[in-house]
Amino acid sequence: MKDTETMGYISPELFIPIAEENGMIHELGNEVFRKVCRFASENKLEDYGVHYIEVNLSGAQFMDDKLNELLSNRVKEYNISPEFINLEITETASVETAAMLEYNMYRLKEKHFKFSMDDFGTGYSNLAKIAHSNFDMIKLDKSLIWPCFDKFTEKEARIILESSVDMILKLGKDIVAEGVETKEQVDYLTKLGVEYLQGFYFSKALPEDKYLE
Repeated sequence: MKDTETMGYISPELFIPIAEENGMIHELGNEVFRKVCRFASENKLEDYGVHYIEVNLSGAQFMDDKLNELLSNRVKEYNISPEFINLEITETASVETAAMLEYNMYRLKEKHFKFSMDDFGTGYSNLAKIAHSNFDMIKLDKSLIWPCFDKFTEKEARIILESSVDMILKLGKDIVAEGVETKEQVDYLTKLGVEYLQGFYFSKALPEDKYLE
């Protein structure tokens, strides 16, 4: 969020918990999803070679038993294939909302939506749960990656990261590495077999017109 008069940029880490607490997260999340669908549809993003878009969902949204109906109706409205949407939920939220999450994931996956576990490495890291989860993709948090390039933490951090990558790939899931900012990080992660990289090395967040450009 951007407050042009007083606070400047306000991180999601600040305003999302407030929106979850006061109930506004449902309205906010629905509007974000609508705007994503509109943007993808109006600009025919698949013609640019975009294979999918990630959309974050709050754990609170997964507590809504109408989530399946809401998202399905929205993609129909904009004539978008559900397979074009990857729904992100944080590792912590996936544990805290386990029963309802599985219920909604099952119904949405029947409609061919896909799912990413976001921020892997920051929450409970329940490895047994990941092994039996319906997530298609695991997103490695930057807190697992950046210590691999610090001379004081490099040795131990690389053991943890390399073991995590190996495990996730053996489970047959795709991996996204977040927070990638240098060529050194790109080369190292690519060598490990991480196929998808995200971060400022490629681009910062962009408004619609700059993204299309």
